[in-house]
Amino acid sequence: MSTDWVIGAPAAVAAAASFGGASLLQHQAAHEVPERVPLRLGLLVELIQIRGFRYGVICAALGFGLQILALHAAPLAVVQPILVTGVLFYLLWATVFFDRPVDPMLVLGAVLALAGLSGFLLVASPSAGSSNISGVAVIPLGIGLALVVVICLSIAARARHENRAIPLAIATAVFYGVTAGLIRSLVTAPIDSVGGVFTAWQLYAIVAIGPIGFLLNQNAFQEGVVGSVAVGIITVGDPIVSIGLGVAWFDDRLTTGAGAITGEVLLLILMAGGIVMLTHRANLMAGAIKESLERETS
Repeated sequence: MSTDWVIGAPAAVAAAASFGGASLLQHQAAHEVPERVPLRLGLLVELIQIRGFRYGVICAALGFGLQILALHAAPLAVVQPILVTGVLFYLLWATVFFDRPVDPMLVLGAVLALAGLSGFLLVASPSAGSSNISGVAVIPLGIGLALVVVICLSIAARARHENRAIPLAIATAVFYGVTAGLIRSLVTAPIDSVGGVFTAWQLYAIVAIGPIGFLLNQNAFQEGVVGSVAVGIITVGDPIVSIGLGVAWFDDRLTTGAGAITGEVLLLILMAGGIVMLTHRANLMAGAIKESLERETS
């Protein structure tokens, strides 16, 4: 049996489980501190003092290491569809943590979204193009990210509480996807020595962009009573952004042809439908939870 399934697949499953656990711990911690305006560093200062948040960071680091192992042993087409099951692990860990049965409609929404994304990845089958991008890309990248932040924060400011998680999660997915593209560019850059890494512009872009995405992630967790909405959007949005950047930056190629394109569009629609179902059900659950809490305190 090839290393794709002996090493790569189990490592990807373990990574997804770690990411799901990290998301649950971070979501719980985000609700143990006062709600903060997006992109305020004070939130991280408060969160780092919470044990559950620190455990969440450790789980995320473990997941990242397992993801690297999986990608080293198996192709992206095998690893990525498995990694997106992180949202299902999130729901599983939440069931264990809160000792309550999982909501079937939440699971159905998550499954539809993940099936759509996984199917899209398999049908589109992105193939690697060039190995690097020019530093000239920094300017449009910076402008584009600034616009994303402004638009998403503007929408979040106008949305009602539970729905504010949606634009913040979208912004998080964009930043995570861009960070993944920059990491790919850095590791494939023609660097002659270890010291040469510190002369690469990608390193400093990662240092600047990565923490912003992480902070936006915590802001998204603070806004949603039911964290599966933010987790689902980030889980499916991150690889979609990465694929888009691969096409734009690295000249990656997607499978074309009438049949393939039709299938890709239908699968993206399925993915979007799953996210809509997940969001709608989470909003209903959030309302029920709030009403229950109000009755208990009255």
